[in-house]
Amino acid sequence: MLETYRPRIQAFRSDLIKMLPRAPNDRNSQKSMEAMPTNRLILAFIHWRMRLIPAKPRMVRFWSGGITPLQTQLARSKLQPLLKAAAAGKDLTPYLSDYVNRIGIDLNETSPRSKRRDMDMVLTRHGLHHFHVGVKGAGNPKGRSGALVFAEVLEKEFRVVALSDHRAFVQGSPEQLCFFNVCHAYMAKDIPAGQGFMMKPVMSSGHSMVATVFSDQCEAEMDRLDPLLDDPEFIDKLYNDQPIIRAGESVLKPREPELAWYFKDLEFGILNKRSMVFFCRFPFFAR
Repeated sequence: MLETYRPRIQAFRSDLIKMLPRAPNDRNSQKSMEAMPTNRLILAFIHWRMRLIPAKPRMVRFWSGGITPLQTQLARSKLQPLLKAAAAGKDLTPYLSDYVNRIGIDLNETSPRSKRRDMDMVLTRHGLHHFHVGVKGAGNPKGRSGALVFAEVLEKEFRVVALSDHRAFVQGSPEQLCFFNVCHAYMAKDIPAGQGFMMKPVMSSGHSMVATVFSDQCEAEMDRLDPLLDDPEFIDKLYNDQPIIRAGESVLKPREPELAWYFKDLEFGILNKRSMVFFCRFPFFAR
């Protein structure tokens, strides 16, 4: 028997289920998602949404610890379309894995975790997106094979950390060992010499510890505050604590607010659907 939820929380859950591309895309997988606890649904959404990149202009830089000038020069013709798109703030989704749009959550229980199509362990463990910059041709019509660019995508910077190919994903290969050393050096770049540090912790499910804790916090916040979202005093406090400015003027509270739980990219909070005002409760700081 499915658990019952307050109407706003149920609507939020339904929205997540609609947004998340799942595999297999059938009635059984939908039922599986409907049976998931809310924190698990949020975790699946966060894990998927982390792989997508908000389109905004970013300064393109290269990390000298992972890429030599010669490597950059030799790969320049392949890199230019991606780098120009990143600098101009264009949608970078065409350079990402095809799975990003097709498989946000893999519910095929027979697949081992190491082969799940919704797992990007380089992003989870090292915080690096990988972009396909293969040259389109007869044997590679979509440009999905060949060269890969590994980059950390920050708020205002597109930082290229390593150049490789799909051998970086082959367990135990020389290319993977070389790539792992680059990743380790990049994560340690700000650590004083000789000081130990922990790489980004990963839970047994394959999700990052940060995303797991964040998902639990979001569920707890909904359970705590949902009964208050019809309380005029609480709504007044929302507007007073977090003033909203548009076109230089304050946005006033509508006479009849309609509040809903909502994700704005990876920020979790409350959306007033009548005025489209968003009140952030938790930003996801791993972006």
